[in-house]
Amino acid sequence: MGAGRNTGAAATVAAGIAAAAAMAAPQEGYRGYVYRDPIGVLTYCYGETENAKDMAGRKFSEAECRALLTRRMAHYEQGNAKCVSNYEQLDVYVQQAFNDFSYNLGNGTFCEGSVSRLLRAGDVKGACLKITEFNKARVHGVLKPLPGLTKRRALEQMYCLKGSH
Repeated sequence: MGAGRNTGAAATVAAGIAAAAAMAAPQEGYRGYVYRDPIGVLTYCYGETENAKDMAGRKFSEAECRALLTRRMAHYEQGNAKCVSNYEQLDVYVQQAFNDFSYNLGNGTFCEGSVSRLLRAGDVKGACLKITEFNKARVHGVLKPLPGLTKRRALEQMYCLKGSH
């Protein structure tokens, strides 16, 4: 975390990262090897995709995967904070929801979409309500709602709204 963060914001950021990692783990599921996810993307550990092709044949312990998940969640939190200037001051539940959202969909989807525009405008509740619109994935070239994504977006939205005051 950057030296410019105040203690309260740093604690909220750390809590948001930890909570998002705890949320993502059961949603993603642990697999200590490389596999193809429901839409065919090479994946390992708790939904990690970075360098997955290079990881083929490697085995990962659950502890390794948990540590990777926390590190990667911090990466996505930092990306979110670059898009929304007051991100680190948002409620921990809001950060938890959007950290998980970005871990699953990428910072580009968060930063370039309606969710971050609403957050930048100060409409936290509106941003939370948008989350469930991102429950689709391309299957054989067609965008389709996926049950796992629908469930995950509902969970993220529930936490986000809890912190939207």
